[in-house]
Order: sequence, then C-alpha cells, then structure tokens
Amino acid sequence: MPNQLAKEKKHWRTAIELPREVFEVWRKPERALDPVAVVATVNPDGTPRTAPFGSLRAVTPRLLRFITWHGHDTYANLCRDGRVMVALLAPPDIAVSVNGRARVVREQMNTDEQYAVVDIDIEEVKNDMGRSVVIESAITLSPVDQYRGWFEAALGELEEM
Repeated sequence: MPNQLAKEKKHWRTAIELPREVFEVWRKPERALDPVAVVATVNPDGTPRTAPFGSLRAVTPRLLRFITWHGHDTYANLCRDGRVMVALLAPPDIAVSVNGRARVVREQMNTDEQYAVVDIDIEEVKNDMGRSVVIESAITLSPVDQYRGWFEAALGELEEM
C-alpha cells in the first residue's frame, strides 16, 4: 500500500514543461538514441503522420530538439505546418505526450547537409501513464555498423548546439 500511495501522489495530468523525471530521461547525453520518441505531424490532407526518432532529446524543460532528413515526410510536414505531438515511453513509469510547435533551427547540419535540426517549443505535456501498469520496455534503436560513425558525428553536433 505505501508504494500505491507514492504513485498516487506522483500522478499528474498536464504541465507546461517537462517534469524533472521526464526531462532527465529525455536529455539523453553521450549520443544516446534511446529511448526513442514517436513524432506526429499533420499531412497536407489533414491526416496524422507518425515516425520514430532516436535523435530527439530535451534541451530544457520547455524545448526539445531532433535531427530529420530533408526527404522525410516529417520534415516536409513541419516546414508546412509546425504543429507537432511527441510521445515517449520509458520504463518503469513514464508515458507522456508533448504538444508543441516545431521550427527548423539549422537547415543543413555540418555533419550532413541533407539533414536539418528542428526545435520543438513545448506548449503542453500530458501524462499518459496508467496507474495500474508499469512499462517493461521502451522503443530502442541501434545503428547498423556502416552508419555508426555517422550517428556519432550527427548526435555529437546536435548535443553541442
């Protein structure tokens, strides 16, 4: 029962910035890809589009940043319509959705001119964690060997911004 009471106290519904525990998970230092975030954008016809991103990380409790390829639907959608929703699941008890506005802050990365850096200004954070479950695993990615160096360089550039 004490654990249940602690969980009840910890539960929150919405916030204007990332709570400390969410921010810590999403900072992802040292070129980490995990946990992966799912980014949702709006297609030209108004339908939703989702895609996973390992590069997404928290810069501050009010700002997220990630890398995207110029040819990706996510990039095209964000350039046309900056509305975005980002979901994160992380064991054992973080499930959040972040509503925000995206903007390209670096059109071409030094690492690869076909990639851009996008910032998301957080407007609302919603707690999606159920009180009766725990998350046992998160979405994870690993670069294939031939791209490991590219990821190291690109994520290093992202972290230095």
